[in-house]
Amino acid sequence: MEALNFKMTTLTHIKLQTIICLRQVTVGLASVIFTLLSLSGNVMGQASNSDFEWVKIGESGWYFTGVDFLTGENTLIASTKEAVPLKIADWKTGKITGEYSAGNWPTGSKVSISATGKYILLQQQGYIIPASNQPRSIKFEIIEAKTGRQIRIFEKVQDVVISADEKMALSLSAGEVVTWNLPEASRSRSFKVGGAGNAIELSPDGKTIVVSHSINKEDLKGDKTFDTQKKAINFAVKYKQRVSFFDTQSLEKIRTIGELYDIIYNFRFSPDGKLLFVLQNPDPKAQTTKKGITYINLVNAVTLEPVRQGFTSQSIARPELKFSSNEKFFAINSRGTRFQEIHLYDLEDGSLLKRFELGHRLFEKSDGEKFISDSRPSFVFLPGDSSILVAMGNRMIIWNLEFNQ
Repeated sequence: MEALNFKMTTLTHIKLQTIICLRQVTVGLASVIFTLLSLSGNVMGQASNSDFEWVKIGESGWYFTGVDFLTGENTLIASTKEAVPLKIADWKTGKITGEYSAGNWPTGSKVSISATGKYILLQQQGYIIPASNQPRSIKFEIIEAKTGRQIRIFEKVQDVVISADEKMALSLSAGEVVTWNLPEASRSRSFKVGGAGNAIELSPDGKTIVVSHSINKEDLKGDKTFDTQKKAINFAVKYKQRVSFFDTQSLEKIRTIGELYDIIYNFRFSPDGKLLFVLQNPDPKAQTTKKGITYINLVNAVTLEPVRQGFTSQSIARPELKFSSNEKFFAINSRGTRFQEIHLYDLEDGSLLKRFELGHRLFEKSDGEKFISDSRPSFVFLPGDSSILVAMGNRMIIWNLEFNQ
């Protein structure tokens, strides 16, 4: 009824709608009862083959904010709220095997494991703040995965990434991109980017650095689209950003992508380095819908041209994007008509393969424990890529992808 945008203005219409809804519920219940009676002994078998299962990691009062796996292991690294230590757990048994005193921020952190599992990168998790063309100021921390030894804390920066060969880290702060030698975390080289935004990234081969940045009027000179449109120029300068590629060795700019983007908060290269995912949110003053929306655009990292394909997420908070270890899939959290969801895509052609609704599933199999929700779920592909572990509030569940392979 909502999709037809009807406006019920009389009591008669309201009563009619109520009667229809009640009849639909009655028919639905009757159908379920009939199905259960018909299947009798097969009901339990079907329930045991459900596409999800609840996982208990540590204490029930923990409020999870970030999860990731040590590369090639069953060891789960989990961050929680309220400044408690970073948890190390065996995800199969749910037992806590260790703790690191790191990422002790009241709102928790996002967790990223470096390519071969040598380092853990923690990003301070903040509250939901609307996107704006002003750089964010948050904390990052790099620790050694095996020992928990602190490598470096980055205070009041916009972004930090670790290279795929784990020999270098990059930080972005106040328009300056700095390279740091690992593991000693000694400062190496740096370069400035005018109007630098919130996101940097390093290509898997380590040859290219990507930086988001604001736009000034000089940048638009010679662009026929803006030559005679002052309003369009002012709008772009106020609410849009661009993406530039730099050579890691020379630190010279290679190219600025001609596309205009919203406020970019994250970059992700595909595992083969051929695609760059650009995650962005519109400035509230430039937003065209009442619901928050994240746009994920693609750039061909070989030709350095925008790809005319993209994705969206209606996640309440800024969504995560994760790749499977076998490099066949990627997943994004979003929101459906009622509940939050995880969307699974084919990396080769970008098609949506499956959707997993989080809301009511998190209430099932609860064993009577109180469920605390969160608008910022974190998730990661389990070893083997046949399942996804989702942490949301004080719950963890495993979504079994059930591919017919």
